[in-house]
Amino acid sequence: MKKSQEIIGLPVFSIVDGKKIGQVKDLVLNPEEGKLDFILVSNGSWYVGARVLPYKAVMGIGQHAVTTESENLLTSINETSSANSLLQRNIEIKGNRVLTNKGNLIGVITEYEVDELSGKITRLEYRSAYDESSIEIIDATQVLTYGSDVIVVKEPQEGLGPLSFTPAPTEAGGAAETEGAAFFKQRQRQFLLGKKVTQDIRDGSGNVLIAEGTVVSEEIIIIAENNNKYVELTQCVK
Repeated sequence: MKKSQEIIGLPVFSIVDGKKIGQVKDLVLNPEEGKLDFILVSNGSWYVGARVLPYKAVMGIGQHAVTTESENLLTSINETSSANSLLQRNIEIKGNRVLTNKGNLIGVITEYEVDELSGKITRLEYRSAYDESSIEIIDATQVLTYGSDVIVVKEPQEGLGPLSFTPAPTEAGGAAETEGAAFFKQRQRQFLLGKKVTQDIRDGSGNVLIAEGTVVSEEIIIIAENNNKYVELTQCVK
């Protein structure tokens, strides 16, 4: 397994020619399959003369270099429609926020790990929203969606780890909020407070509910909650 930081920046060598043909500048994700489809290779400034190498054409990723059979396997971005399409979707993993399918913002991705043989993402590391000094790990099998705004993961089940905040059933058959859930919600609110809204949040009629540039306060959170816009608010702050 390799972390992305162990791959990005490596020189790329052609085995046939025995020469350096570029440097890894980025990794291109196929979000539907959760794997790398291409490696972005550049021999100059960012995106100047950048070409792509299909991941299936990678012979090896070692400590000091990435190897491929021949430079002929590199193509320009514009000549590779699938790579161009993936890049235009602008889906990044590192720096993206992690949202559970129940609408809980749990942190921000700091790193991810790749199976260098298949290119599959195997796990992700994230800085916890309720303790920014804590780094937690998500197995890639828990990821539901790699999106441009958030990465959506399955809500952790109660008792299965540090994010055990799934509500437990009450005697009446409803759902009682656990102490873990209450703690998490409080931490989530603290994470939002002081952040700036990055785009207008509108109500069902199209009226601006929370304007772009608004600093999030308790009042803003309450407005979002009362208008079923809390999840959208968590996705639109920085």
